[in-house]
Amino acid sequence: MNKFKHEYYRIYSLINGLSDHDAQILKLPNTSMPNNGKDLHTYREINEYTLNEFQIKRNHEAWGNVFSNSETDTNIIYNNFLDTFIKTFNASFPVKRNTIKTR
Repeated sequence: MNKFKHEYYRIYSLINGLSDHDAQILKLPNTSMPNNGKDLHTYREINEYTLNEFQIKRNHEAWGNVFSNSETDTNIIYNNFLDTFIKTFNASFPVKRNTIKTR
């Protein structure tokens, strides 16, 4: 992030209860952009049902590539974990887009 382009921003911690690592939220001020009378909203639907699906998928994931006895490099272990976690996260909470006419 370019700190000079975005002077006013805040970073918050979010205790998500899903792991022993907290999430971080970056809040940027509203910016104005031409939209030709339409607003594009991008979001992930996170609710009780999708959280439950995420936990089920996470529990059924093969974690062998993360907890391999032959791997000792912590960077590789972390990257394997992150790849598996993000794949499961994106499958459970896909990005959705919605266009709303503003005029």
